[in-house]
Amino acid sequence: LFSEGLEVSSARLKKLSNYLPLGFAQISLTTGVITAAILFGAPQYLDKFLPLDGNYININNPTEAVVLALAGTLSTSAFIFPVLKERGWESENSGQAATSILLLQDLFVAPLLVVMPFVVGQGPTDFGAIAFLTLKAVVGFGVVIYFGSLVLQRIFAIVASTQSTETFVALSLLVSVGMGAIAKILGLTDTAGAFAAGVLLANTNFRAQIQADVLPFKGILLGVFFMDAGSLFDSDLVLSELPTVLTGAVSLILLKAVTVALATRVPRWMEPNRLEPYDAIKLSLLLSGGGEFAFVVLALAEKLGVLPQDLGGLLTAIVLITMATTPLLGNAAAVASESFARSAALSLDAELKEVIEESEVAGDAVVVCGYGIIGEEVVRKLREEQEKDITSDTFSLPQIVAFDTRPSLADTILVPSSNAAVMFGDGENPEVLKSHGVLSPKAIFISYEDHEQVMAATTRLRSSFLETPIFTRAQSRKEADELQCAGAT
Repeated sequence: LFSEGLEVSSARLKKLSNYLPLGFAQISLTTGVITAAILFGAPQYLDKFLPLDGNYININNPTEAVVLALAGTLSTSAFIFPVLKERGWESENSGQAATSILLLQDLFVAPLLVVMPFVVGQGPTDFGAIAFLTLKAVVGFGVVIYFGSLVLQRIFAIVASTQSTETFVALSLLVSVGMGAIAKILGLTDTAGAFAAGVLLANTNFRAQIQADVLPFKGILLGVFFMDAGSLFDSDLVLSELPTVLTGAVSLILLKAVTVALATRVPRWMEPNRLEPYDAIKLSLLLSGGGEFAFVVLALAEKLGVLPQDLGGLLTAIVLITMATTPLLGNAAAVASESFARSAALSLDAELKEVIEESEVAGDAVVVCGYGIIGEEVVRKLREEQEKDITSDTFSLPQIVAFDTRPSLADTILVPSSNAAVMFGDGENPEVLKSHGVLSPKAIFISYEDHEQVMAATTRLRSSFLETPIFTRAQSRKEADELQCAGAT
């Protein structure tokens, strides 16, 4: 998570915050659905068709059911992040949403561990003590982050001036582990502290060097983590209770996948950043497995006497199996999303004539992706150029269209002039352009500020508009070369 934090620049952090409502929905809905399934007899119903062990499936205690649901709600960042990176989904909307939800889950673990003793009736009932714990975690860690933002960059500058590679590597590891330890002292998880340390350094000039230095340690320690997780796997228990374990693993994946998919289908007026269906399919399958923090929750539940030890071992095996299927779930997500996008494109082509007739912009309009400061200036310049054309007043439909996802555009269309329009929509999605009737744009201008978002938009739009000139912005020669390789004109 320290390495992931280094990837979170201020622009990306703002984009990740767009999916926080979806993250809260995932946690609350998944917990509720799994709890309801346990209490309303889903395991007993499956027992009619499968040889399940009644000693493990007869759970009638609501507290026990809630604890199981909370453990099952969590997903594995250790397995999902490599899948996102391998498939190039990190900068896509589904990847951003997955990252946001996973980070929210990791932050959710800390208050969950604090609250669980109170839920099961074994914690102090002094509300003053509860308020103190909350204040210590929130305010204390906030103070640490504030002073860290002031001090860390100066410390790294001093160490960098010594030109000692070993000292620089040692400082990087010290910051990661040290912030994790401080966070744990203050009542949060050590992973939340490590992520915060990465975020603090993400906007400094040392980010690239730190990433290169910690990469070998990341690989080694991740391998140690997987070995540690594997050591919890009780093969004898799994073999003796194989039908129960497999049924539990499949049920967990199905319940989580369906719940996350439903959470992405809320009305757009409630969630302006609602994912498109093919992105929703990717997200729901990726998050459907268990997570490493489930082990922490289950261990605490056993310690508090909420779960018997045998049931805890069985649940640990189920979580491990679902975690191990994450790469397979990534493959399924790729196939399912591509099939859905293909069928949606065929459906769109069948209705294309109606779309064109109802279109509010020209089919060959110039497209501007993003209507921030830069996008607004691009639209203004294009308008001025077209207004010089003596035939511009004969256009029946706007020849310039900008797309932006700001909520204020959800219910209205800005019309800066008779030949330009600004509409709500994700401009990097080719289907959004086509649904508005823009089938063969004269040119596409991508005005986003975040380089990763510009790269993602360029790649997606080039795959759909092979001959259209695509103009982008770059702030370095390296970025310019990457954009040209992605298809920028």
